Amino acid sequence: MNVNPSAEKARSSELGIIPGPSGSVADAHSDSKILNSRDSTFENVQINIRSSDARVIAHNDDPKLGIPDRRMISFHISSGVSVKDCPFWIGIAGRGEIHAPSLLNHIAMEDLFSEAAIRGICDKESVMLTDTLTQPARYVFLMPRPGNDFRETSAWITSLVATVRAWSPDSVGFYLAPEIIVAHDSHDILAQVFRELIATMPGTTAFHLLVGRHSFNGVLNTALRLKSELEGDDLNVFVYH
Repeated sequence: MNVNPSAEKARSSELGIIPGPSGSVADAHSDSKILNSRDSTFENVQINIRSSDARVIAHNDDPKLGIPDRRMISFHISSGVSVKDCPFWIGIAGRGEIHAPSLLNHIAMEDLFSEAAIRGICDKESVMLTDTLTQPARYVFLMPRPGNDFRETSAWITSLVATVRAWSPDSVGFYLAPEIIVAHDSHDILAQVFRELIATMPGTTAFHLLVGRHSFNGVLNTALRLKSELEGDDLNVFVYH
């Protein structure tokens, strides 16, 4: 195990990502249009296509099909063994006396994040912990708590997104400890983070939310609210638990 305080030189090929969602689908939505192949034998057939669909067709240079190319994003409610499905995690650490590498002695991610939040670490800046003793290797990025005003929170989100982009994982997990951030603020921060990641990182398609010391229903409701806020004409969002 080692500490890498800079994620700038990280390579995504070093990540042992386990692809594929598991669990039951809590909610799903699709409104793709399907053009019957028999229509191609008729002349002067008019097909009404929404402007958003037309943009997708023009982008893909395929004017024959009126099927929008919708991107798929999934949220996973993680606890227990399912945490291993996502080896790249982001959490918040308070200020304390713990040396960050010792947190990797905790096998359970809930315990690791709780120790980081409650007892705190001695590092003033963000730290990246790399644990190669597990299979697959796990990566834990700990950030100090975000500031209280809008400008400090925006800078915090920018730093977080830049780190994820540097590592480019297929999936990324989050745990915003309730001991540090209240539920309402946690939801607002996650919503902003996910919008940035979805907009700038097409390769990251799965997001995990660790239950930990949150209630399961609380995390599930957060995921469903995020689905409702993020889903649009060009994006399908699924929630798994």
